[in-house]
Amino acid sequence: MGKREDSFRKAARRHEKWLSGYCRLDRKGLARKDEKMRESAFAFLRGTFFRWPHCLKAVEPRILQVPRVLCVGDIHLENYGTWRDDEGRLVWGINDFDEAGELPFTSDLVRLAASALLEDSKQRRKQKRPGLSGKAAVAAIAAGYKQGLGGQPEPFVLEDNYPMLRNLAIVTGKDAVREWQKIRQDGEVRARSLDPSLHDLLLTCLPSGTANVHVYWRRAGLGSLGLPRYVAVGTWYGGLVAREAKAATPSALCMPRTGIANPLAEYRRIEALGFRARDPHLRLSDRWVVRRLSPEARKIEIAEIEDVTDQQDLLQAMGRELANIHRGTAGTAAQLVKSLAKLPKNWLHRAAVAAAEQVIEDYEAFRGS
Repeated sequence: MGKREDSFRKAARRHEKWLSGYCRLDRKGLARKDEKMRESAFAFLRGTFFRWPHCLKAVEPRILQVPRVLCVGDIHLENYGTWRDDEGRLVWGINDFDEAGELPFTSDLVRLAASALLEDSKQRRKQKRPGLSGKAAVAAIAAGYKQGLGGQPEPFVLEDNYPMLRNLAIVTGKDAVREWQKIRQDGEVRARSLDPSLHDLLLTCLPSGTANVHVYWRRAGLGSLGLPRYVAVGTWYGGLVAREAKAATPSALCMPRTGIANPLAEYRRIEALGFRARDPHLRLSDRWVVRRLSPEARKIEIAEIEDVTDQQDLLQAMGRELANIHRGTAGTAAQLVKSLAKLPKNWLHRAAVAAAEQVIEDYEAFRGS
């Protein structure tokens, strides 16, 4: 076993042991995560946030000598999705804050840009359409972030604005059927094996009067694969409804601290401070994160988009949405603008390349194990 491989494996074992202090890990989910992370360096990035501080060491120190704010942490191209707000409007934005924590604000920008470079590399290996170059993708993210720090913050409500995003978010009938099948694909949970308090929580979060409720395993995504995760599906006024519960754990940024009494404290803070049209069905309990699932609550993946201009627009929107979060958690946009002005030209691309190369080193070591 090589030194690099051994280093990564030791870090992975430490992370799993630390997580097991907060919940009983799902071994089938961990096995699926291992398999999915082998598919590409981009997938590996998504599944290994605990290694991000290690990857940041490859970045020039001055890039990180900026104000520390409450950051998303595990930001990447696939941590954006849609939900319905209190008015029933379709909203697009950052999907979860499981790894939120205090970091130099440039960390989120570097990680998002690095994910764009890794995704570009993945698509080129698959010999798909060339699409937007990695350098152009990073420039679009940077431009969107800068735009988001100017003027008034503007959440992405997909009503009269953002027709491209809305078109991508809408799900057709056949796709909706497939999505409901995917939600239930991991098999039903036996009632006696489910924690009664969790069962009660799921029932409480479903609409009053929901009938024929069944609870299923939920092994989706990548970063949280291996955590206990369930979905309750029932019928309400003739149609399906669903609520997902995912075990609450602190961000990996908290390692090696143990016994953290309020693992969702930073999640609550960032949800409260960020400029966004909030999801009224999101519930953060002491031990679980509960959210509404439906075919409309979905990611918009850049790989789905054929037009290069639309790809660029989506990446700019990702940068703007990240700015919506940072200017809320920082309390003002001014200090972020001032710090960015002091950084060298093309800093983000250089930093993203360095971080992506570090991710690839870890990925190659992981694949060799």
